Amino acid sequence: MFGEDARAKTSLYLAIFLLFMAYGGRFTGIEPFHNQFFTAISWTYLLIADLLLFRLAGRSPLLSAPLEFLLLAACSAGLAVIAELLNLRLEAWTYINQSSDLSLRWTGRLLAWAAVLPSIFITADLLSLFNFLRSLKTRPFQAGPRAQPAMLAAGAALLLAALIAPRQAWPLAVPAFFLLTEPLNMRLGLPSVLREVAGGLPARAIRLAAAGLIAGLLWNFWNQASGAAWQYNLPPWLRSPAHYLGYPLLALAAYSAYCLASWLRAGQTWEGHAWNMPGRQPGPYAGWAAAAILIISSYIALRAVDAHTVRLYLGWI
Repeated sequence: MFGEDARAKTSLYLAIFLLFMAYGGRFTGIEPFHNQFFTAISWTYLLIADLLLFRLAGRSPLLSAPLEFLLLAACSAGLAVIAELLNLRLEAWTYINQSSDLSLRWTGRLLAWAAVLPSIFITADLLSLFNFLRSLKTRPFQAGPRAQPAMLAAGAALLLAALIAPRQAWPLAVPAFFLLTEPLNMRLGLPSVLREVAGGLPARAIRLAAAGLIAGLLWNFWNQASGAAWQYNLPPWLRSPAHYLGYPLLALAAYSAYCLASWLRAGQTWEGHAWNMPGRQPGPYAGWAAAAILIISSYIALRAVDAHTVRLYLGWI
């Protein structure tokens, strides 16, 4: 219906509007933009970064493949749902100053969840365009046959430790997910950063880690300026600003989890090509089943967050 240039103009106008309303609400207290500053400014960044990628590379997820972008955003929300449900046990973060209006609160939360993966991946693509370690190569190596089982065992052990002693060990859940998903990606023939590193091509892994750090710094800066915000419950051995080092690991784990989820689409990713997957392919209804699970689990997570993770509501918003 709209060409890429028309979508680019609409994206620019929407970004300017959100930027104006976000900071206008931030400094004047106008609601709901003061309370939902984080969500508004996150999508402002995402729109501007996607537009910049489109102008520099001639292609971007939102403007060139909007359906793929929506699927990426849905996957991002799905991974956030898993994190929120795990957080019921881990108690790694809590929310404060949440709106008492359910529709506003849930819409802002879902939009914030949906922006996580696109923000990281688009930032990584921008770093690639600026030749950030693009040609870096290292000596290839071959992992032994026991490497994948060892990674799965290590990931399971770290996750179990985080669940057993969450106050002391919840940060271990982040590398646990990376260790659990990467061997599965390699076994299923899906995209894998470890496969690339083993092949002497570490550039993608480094760019993802750098993009995660950039996104983490921005998210924490915006969170401090937002009305509705989150607070980390850091263990004694991990204090600010050392916790920022977790964002590169988070980006790598998120990419691996997204690649694993692409199995439902026979290896098709937002990057525009499908991987040739050996072995059994997903059934024709796998995608629909995943969509139904996402909707149901999102509702459960939203209810659970309201009941257990939110520490303070504001009655006038």
